[in-house]
Amino acid sequence: MTRLMSENRKRTEYTTESGQQSTEVSTADQDTNSENVEDNNTSEKETADSEICECYGEMHEKYQETLKKLGITPPECGHCIEYLCESCISNLLAEGSVKNYNSSLRFLVDFLHEEGMCVEDAGFVEIRRYFEYRAGMERSKSSLQNDKNAVVGAIGRLEEEEDEFLKLTWKIKQNIDPNRYAVDSGFDREWLEAEEIEKLLAELDDFRDQLMLLCSVELGPRKEALCLIKTSDINLKEETIELRNTKIGGTYVMPLTEKLVSLLEHWISDVRSSYIQNGDHEYLFPSRQGGELSGSTYIDTVKKAAEDAGIQEEIAKIPVPERQQKAMGIDKDYRSKQRVDVHSLRHTFSRLLKKNDVSKSARSYALDHVRDETDGYGKVTEAYIREIRNKFNGIDISNI
Repeated sequence: MTRLMSENRKRTEYTTESGQQSTEVSTADQDTNSENVEDNNTSEKETADSEICECYGEMHEKYQETLKKLGITPPECGHCIEYLCESCISNLLAEGSVKNYNSSLRFLVDFLHEEGMCVEDAGFVEIRRYFEYRAGMERSKSSLQNDKNAVVGAIGRLEEEEDEFLKLTWKIKQNIDPNRYAVDSGFDREWLEAEEIEKLLAELDDFRDQLMLLCSVELGPRKEALCLIKTSDINLKEETIELRNTKIGGTYVMPLTEKLVSLLEHWISDVRSSYIQNGDHEYLFPSRQGGELSGSTYIDTVKKAAEDAGIQEEIAKIPVPERQQKAMGIDKDYRSKQRVDVHSLRHTFSRLLKKNDVSKSARSYALDHVRDETDGYGKVTEAYIREIRNKFNGIDISNI
């Protein structure tokens, strides 16, 4: 640890070079967790009236600032735009969920428009055919569950204005089972061994990137949550950090290992300021361009480090049907699934907790899979934090 801090004190000078062109331009074109692709050029696209949805133009214009903030190209359906934007504005959905739901609803709207109908005209038969169509894309259970949540949310907003005894959303909840339509992904996501983590860290010559990777392996946040950490979320005295759930909203507290406390203190007090060009801001891991670092930039960083370390390999080719290629704007008939990605770091964290005999319930808390909304920051949460702190000391980086 001392060597890592010493080496990165030397690297601080590198980050302060003026006039250096930023290398943080993402080449990633997909969310590896949701298996959905977003077009982040909403502001560059001309707003046109939808051929099917009469309120598309009106809603696109009404919510253009929110859409720009989210960085999404919405479905050509005003009802879906209203649902997504209002859910974000009212904090019913976190931004990460809005982006995932947006991808699902784009497929739904395209499917229904080819049938000549708007979302408000769809019945259960059309929704069932849509899930059969999605099954043909060989989607995973989690992706199809995301589709179901998005469809129920969008149609449920429409139904709030109606007074029907047997609503469509009820039929969808009761009769659409993602397990029925899902297929086996064909691969098991692997965790990384200690020596592979060391190789990744050795390939990163930037203290910020090294520290982010360590936080991924020792705290297990989703990539969006890692990039959203603020300096105010760190409590060095209590040795804790507050992380965000970017899927359903809210926050949870995790204990910091002694090593992370020391490295974070060094980062905040001695190094972080060299990354900030235009005044201070709140993000713990800032972009050299200022403000929040994008999740796609971090994806690219991990991918390149794995390739340079010689531990990257293709573990699956996921077919992309022709219709999906058209919707995603690509011409490849498959997606390559790589062994090492940001989510495999989260999987490694889970594995490390298990190897250190952390209980299943405490592991679920650490991965933010299950949250008792009535508990808050109470005795159960404190017990999980105490157990994780007592049993998990992180990884050994003394040789790096």
